[in-house]
Amino acid sequence: MKKGKKYSWLLSIVLLILLAACSASPETYDKEGRDYVDNEEYSQAIESFTKAIEADPEYVDAYNNLGNTYRKNGQFDQALNYLNRAIELQPDHYKAYKNRGKTYASLGEFDLALADFNKAIEIQPDYDQPYYDRALVLSELGNLRAAVKDLEFFLELTEDAELREQARLRLEEFQGR
Repeated sequence: MKKGKKYSWLLSIVLLILLAACSASPETYDKEGRDYVDNEEYSQAIESFTKAIEADPEYVDAYNNLGNTYRKNGQFDQALNYLNRAIELQPDHYKAYKNRGKTYASLGEFDLALADFNKAIEIQPDYDQPYYDRALVLSELGNLRAAVKDLEFFLELTEDAELREQARLRLEEFQGR
């Protein structure tokens, strides 16, 4: 009997180790979710980000990415819930402010969007994306001079060729108004 209990105990330990090895980390689920977003497979992305949060309820990037995915999927209330949670967990998460700003802009809440883009820039002044997004909001608010400045600064910062082209086209549009 002692021999049987010994093997039973050993088998239990091996099974626990195998289970731990098989369960993915929040980072793994988060990366999987980002890959789904890149392929515009939003429901699968939402599932992966949710698993990341279940694996670690304080994994801030998953909240940010989940909120951004809901925004891209047109589910703005859910987006705001998760982006607010990301900011609550990490008040200096500049990407969450940028994504919440984009959500507010999608809702036509331009003053709130502008405040979030300003906060993202305050936290991370060399992060290019909020300058582009803020320029779009500023143009909606009728402040084309400030929008042009943001686009010019964005062009100095960004290295993404596709985004540079979009910004150049917007700049020409704003300067032509």
